[in-house]
Amino acid sequence: MAITEIEYLLFRNLRQQGVLKTDADILELGEANWYGDVGLNNLTGDIARFAPEADREALTRELDEIVAARRPHFLFELAKVYWRAFLQPRSMTAIDFHGTDAALKLNLNDPLDLGRQFDVVMNLGTTEHVFNVAQAFKTIHDHVRPGGLMIHGLPFTGWVDHGFYSFHPTFYWDLAAANDYQVVLAVCSELKPVKLVRVQAREEVLKMAEAGQIGVNALMYVVLRAPTVAAPFRIPMQGYYARSVSGEAAKAWTALR
Repeated sequence: MAITEIEYLLFRNLRQQGVLKTDADILELGEANWYGDVGLNNLTGDIARFAPEADREALTRELDEIVAARRPHFLFELAKVYWRAFLQPRSMTAIDFHGTDAALKLNLNDPLDLGRQFDVVMNLGTTEHVFNVAQAFKTIHDHVRPGGLMIHGLPFTGWVDHGFYSFHPTFYWDLAAANDYQVVLAVCSELKPVKLVRVQAREEVLKMAEAGQIGVNALMYVVLRAPTVAAPFRIPMQGYYARSVSGEAAKAWTALR
């Protein structure tokens, strides 16, 4: 995964709203690196704004040193400064075949048990590359603590041949309904140029589609909160066939074909 301007703005907003807490245990599906479309002067300014006062000078020096040294994994190093500035995580664990040596080289197609759970599980541009997608989302479910957050940012339209899958609004809302997740935030976005539109329900995305307001290469970012009582992962049935969607969504299912 890469921290683009979309992720930068999204996490900044989540931190400002108090949705994302500091001192959390975080699991990344895909180790984050720095995409490069946000100026590092922005990060320097946000270190001064969001990092603990005692850490600001050291983080700024580290940022300057990373840029000057440009080691082979410097983009991953920049991402770690970003997380420490915004979230000050207690711990960060990553699963990524193509990440740094610190990332766990595990196959998300297979059942996994890391022996612990996390306050936040991030899936930003990863599960579209995993063929056994149901297993990957079960892994996310099993590794988030009760009441914890699952943050998804995945292709919605376009992104031709980028991965195995694109994920539509019905995926997130039906997944949430099956597992009693709360939809904390949903954003329809585009990268070029950057566009973020917050939506409250799947029907709003359908209206955007009917009005031609969704770009060729769009993404959806959805933050889900796990219930406070743990339960086994449940595979959702698509809401249209389960007769659980609104009349408006059912009508759009036909109209948008």
